[in-house]
Amino acid sequence: MTEATTLMGRTEEREKAYPLWIERVLLLVAGVVVILYSPKINASIDHAWMGPFVAYIAVPLALLAAVELMGRFVQGRQGS
Repeated sequence: MTEATTLMGRTEEREKAYPLWIERVLLLVAGVVVILYSPKINASIDHAWMGPFVAYIAVPLALLAAVELMGRFVQGRQGS
């Protein structure tokens, strides 16, 4: 059995390798953006608990989700 098969008995074809460096660079850029802009976002939202929540929780999570979506988009384009 030299071919790769799944549990359902389907044969799998080898796709092109996914360039993980793209997602790593995007994650690094998102981290730099959070570090640089979180204090500015916190200062611009003049509220005792809403400013830190948005600056240090909501924006990083949104950027992480955006990086993940971009990575999945690149991976989807790579496979087709």
